[in-house]
Formats: sequence, structure tokens, C-alpha cells
Amino acid sequence: MMILERLLAAVSVLLLIGCMIAPLKKTAFAQRNPWVKKIVGCHTLYGVVLLAAAFVHGILAGNKPGMVTGKLAWMVLLILILLTLFRKKMKTRSWNRIHSGLAAVVCLLVVIHIVYAIVV
Repeated sequence: MMILERLLAAVSVLLLIGCMIAPLKKTAFAQRNPWVKKIVGCHTLYGVVLLAAAFVHGILAGNKPGMVTGKLAWMVLLILILLTLFRKKMKTRSWNRIHSGLAAVVCLLVVIHIVYAIVV
């Protein structure tokens, strides 16, 4: 069980990184290299799989020190994903600000979660 929990934690971090590199899609490097566009283009899929992997990781981790910070990060990620349902009703600029802001909060909470889980 512990191996699966750690594997899911590593997969979750990789998926989070995959989500965070989405802005690279618009760079000249990505335009010249189709494989970069293909990797970065799965942003939505990475987010949904991240939500599921983090959920299972949290269940398997049980009652450990990082539980509260992990739940907070997961809930903000859930809100971020649920807000995509209203994306078409928002202006693009507003959506980008909300999405980027919540993504930054998720990243900050994940860093706090990892540091807290390692230190305590």
C-alpha cells in the first residue's frame, strides 16, 4: 500500500508539472517542435487525472501529518476544475486571471503539503 501511495504522489507531482507548463504551448520552441505541443496540449486531461490520482493518494495516505494541507490543495484543484464549466460565460481575460490565480494557489498549497509531510 505504501508503494502505491508514493507512486501516486509522484504521478500527481508530474501531472501538476504537466498542467503548469501549459503556457509553453505558445512559445516559439513549442511551435517548432510538435512533440512539445502534443505533451503540453493535454492540459485538461492532466488536470482531471491529477484530481483523481490526488484523491486516491489522499485515501491511501490515511491520517498522516500532511492531511489537512493535502485536502486544501485538492479542494482548490476541484474548484479550479469545476469553474471550467463556466468558462464560456466569462471573458477570456477574466478566465485567464482566475485560472492562473487558482493554479498558483494549488501549487503553493502542494509545496506546503510536501514540505509539511516531509518535515513532520
